[in-house]
Formats: sequence, structure tokens, C-alpha cells
Amino acid sequence: MNTFNMNLKVFCLLFFSVTALHGQQKFKASVVMGVTASQLGGDSLSGYDKLGLSTGLKLTYDLNNLFDLNLDMLYTQRGSRSTLGFSNSGTSATALDYLELPFYVGINDWYIEKEDYHKVGAFLGLSYAYLFSVRTSNNILQGQEGAFNKHDFGPRLGLYYSFFKNLTFRVYYTDSFLNVLDSDQLFQTNALDSFNWTFRIEYNL
Repeated sequence: MNTFNMNLKVFCLLFFSVTALHGQQKFKASVVMGVTASQLGGDSLSGYDKLGLSTGLKLTYDLNNLFDLNLDMLYTQRGSRSTLGFSNSGTSATALDYLELPFYVGINDWYIEKEDYHKVGAFLGLSYAYLFSVRTSNNILQGQEGAFNKHDFGPRLGLYYSFFKNLTFRVYYTDSFLNVLDSDQLFQTNALDSFNWTFRIEYNL
């Protein structure tokens, strides 16, 4: 069994766990969809110009009225691009596709007692991601697709605002403790690092 199939089975197991736990009192599930704006440090391209999708499920466990624990199960697109956009065609770009598992603690405020939800909050945690696809039209990276690090791990922090009990907007920044690529063939550096912003909508089930 290869690593991708193993990670896919873990994601499926977690999906069914979310479904089972959703019916229990302190657990809440959400469907999430958003846009990432990312870049790679060291690939000669600058700016958060590579747009991608970030979609999946979120499971929340309420510790008390102030704190909660959260686990996401996401498909996330990252990378870099010379001009703002989604596709790789007609420009210098790198597209990295991940299966991602962020775990984070939420701090909640502005409690709406009548409808039993919080309006605003902040969160901080860590995220593990498995890289399963690399595509690039960047001349300095072509031919090195197989050398990209399959694993990523780093911090995540952000804010949220709930429009209603069932609809939340979340924005967060994700960095990496690991290099995306270590190579002597890069321009004026020997490693690439990854960082991105995500803007997403959550429908709370």
C-alpha cells in the first residue's frame, strides 16, 4: 500500500468519525469551502498570487463557553504564480495539492444566548499536510517535481466572524516548519518554503 492510499483511508475513517460524533452533545460538524492565496519563498516569484481551493469538513468539540477544539479534514491547493489567478496555463506557476489535517484551539467571544452561538473569535494551532500532486511551469523547478517534500507541518492562526448560527467566515495564515523543496538547482537559494492565507465560509450543521 503506498503512502497516498494510506492517507486517503485515514481521511475516509475521519470522515465517518465526524458523522458518528456529530450526533453527540458537545460535538459540532461543519462543511467548509474557501480560497487560498499562497506563495513559495525562493522560486523567484513574489506575492500571494496563486489562488486555490480549500474545502472539506470541520469537527468542533466545546470545552466550555470560552474554548473549543477543532479538527479540519481538507483538500487544499497551494503553490505560486507570477500573476494573480488559479490556473497554470500561460504563466510561470507551481500547483501543489494537499490532503490537510489542521488541529487548533478556538477562543470565542460575543455570545448570542438566544441562538446559542458566538459571533467572533480567534484560533491558534498546527497543521499537517500530505502532498499528493505537483505541477509546475516554472523553469527553475521543472524536472524536480519528484523531489518535493511529501509532508508539511506548521502553525496556523486566524480569526472568525459568524453571520448567523449556521454561517461563519474564517480567515487564517498558515506557515511551515519544513522546506517544500531542498535543491542545489534553485536560483540564489537551496530551499523553498511555503506560506499562505485562506478565506473560507463554513456551514455549521
